[in-house]
Amino acid sequence: MQLIQLADALNIVIEKTHVAAYDFDFELFFACRHPAYLPDQSSCVQRTGALADYAQTFSAYAEFGLVPINSLDQHTRASELSAWYPLIADMTPKSAWYPSFPGIDEIEAAFGWPVFIKGTRQTSKHNPDLCVARTPDAYQTIAQAYKDDPILHWQDVVIRELVDLKPLAGSVPGKVRPSVEFRSFWWKGVYVGHGPYWYQLPGYSEPDMEQGLALAEEAARRLEVPFLVVDLAKRADGRWTIIECNDAQESGYTGVIPQVLWQNILGQF
Repeated sequence: MQLIQLADALNIVIEKTHVAAYDFDFELFFACRHPAYLPDQSSCVQRTGALADYAQTFSAYAEFGLVPINSLDQHTRASELSAWYPLIADMTPKSAWYPSFPGIDEIEAAFGWPVFIKGTRQTSKHNPDLCVARTPDAYQTIAQAYKDDPILHWQDVVIRELVDLKPLAGSVPGKVRPSVEFRSFWWKGVYVGHGPYWYQLPGYSEPDMEQGLALAEEAARRLEVPFLVVDLAKRADGRWTIIECNDAQESGYTGVIPQVLWQNILGQF
């Protein structure tokens, strides 16, 4: 783990994850310093991968005078569906969350079939066998597998309406069927970059992208998280929808060009 100061403006704590869509070598593209001393309570951005215990990390950084850009409450509001969904319920598929899998009767009454299943924070790498239930039998199979999955077992359960999205040509092994989805980054409510979510496929775009980004901007305004990711998608009927939100410190770049993203962030200083 190392601390760099980007262009004498932004402190970033870095640890390589060896995930290509997340890691970025700042020193190849920006003037960077490695300060031996910082004033107490200096703000920083973490690029150290997913954080199992944000509160513990936040406390540990305080010992070095560093304050992560997103507070504990802001991190929760960005990362936990149960925290961000109530703020943007009109902009995203219908969702409900439970401490454990509800009964089939309850699911049928609230949603019908099919449903999308995830943890309150994330899916299990978009494995379709663990996130799409089209029948009660499939639902029960996922409920059993959920308990043994290393990513899902510690998370509360989220059930979501499975909406039809505009499909993309091609597929990614082991993932749900790719659709027209984008990742957008927001710095203190200001747009700083977006790109295709399915970066493994040939590049794609939408002629009304500005409408999609306007929806994401409204989500960022409501959440009030300093460094935020908003993932959005085009529905099959042409409407835009928010898929999910997250703490941008933990989020991969997907199809966003990192050097452009960080240059845009520096432009806010």
